[in-house]
Amino acid sequence: MTEEKVYFQAEYVFRQAAETLFLEEKTKLQSLFPHAEIHHVGSTAVPGSLTKGDVDIQVIVNQEHFNSSKEVLVKYYHINAGSVSSDTFISFKDDARNPPLGIQLTVRNSSLDIFWKITEVLKENENLRQQYNQIKQEFNGESMEEYREAKARFLTNLMKTNDYKNKGK
Repeated sequence: MTEEKVYFQAEYVFRQAAETLFLEEKTKLQSLFPHAEIHHVGSTAVPGSLTKGDVDIQVIVNQEHFNSSKEVLVKYYHINAGSVSSDTFISFKDDARNPPLGIQLTVRNSSLDIFWKITEVLKENENLRQQYNQIKQEFNGESMEEYREAKARFLTNLMKTNDYKNKGK
């Protein structure tokens, strides 16, 4: 089996397509889940970042809406089997979309209700954005698995910052 490689480009290359896809999906998701918060998250949502070019959307619901929301989303998207799944988080994807689409369904204030906060911190903090871009440059064309490990270490440290801790208070 061939090791998966990861490639990055400047966010602006994908900006128009990413924004168009996000707005289309946000309209659909808002009609399906009027009670939910919907955020464009990840690197295509952060001007000046390097990105793989996929669009990620976080759908935040209260715990009592999680299972019914999951049942609706499975009708429109494929469950991302390579991702964590729990009673407060599940990830969906649609790789046939251009750009590829990921949907993260999270319960409000749960342990994985983090994506919107991380995105906002990266938008606001040039230093952290540059550090994250440096990691991406180091792993461009290299092992996806090793990149994911470096990314996890970076995000763990980002979540220890005051910028992150104070977000949403």
